[in-house]
Amino acid sequence: MKSAFFKTNLFALLMLALVTVMLPSCDRDDETPELPISQSLIGTWDIDSYVLDDDEWMGLIMESASITFGELNINSGIFTQEVTFADGESTSLSGRYVLDETLGQVTMYYEGEPIVADITITNGNKLLWDSVEQGYPLVLKATKR
Repeated sequence: MKSAFFKTNLFALLMLALVTVMLPSCDRDDETPELPISQSLIGTWDIDSYVLDDDEWMGLIMESASITFGELNINSGIFTQEVTFADGESTSLSGRYVLDETLGQVTMYYEGEPIVADITITNGNKLLWDSVEQGYPLVLKATKR
């Protein structure tokens, strides 16, 4: 009886199912951990999407935009934001930013007004920014240069 079970197609199917279930567990885990936000944030980020109060500005009002976070001195540094509008006009502003790595927040100071943004960086080169701008929700998506 035992030898008849091993010779049947049912045994082969059960073994195939078992191997199929077990193989994914042999995949290697991603051994490159995400860098701390204090290291990932530094550099220039090209803004791909700028959604203010559910309205996309990129491509309509803004032609291009970027933000550069300078090196940190303890937990603060200098940022520079550059925007080119659809009509060809451009502007640049800069100020100080403070990073709270525990909360994943960046507070930017421009002309004395603080702007607090929740920052999420994935794969070291994708940034998601969630904040409030003049009472309206602002969501930015950016790619690191």
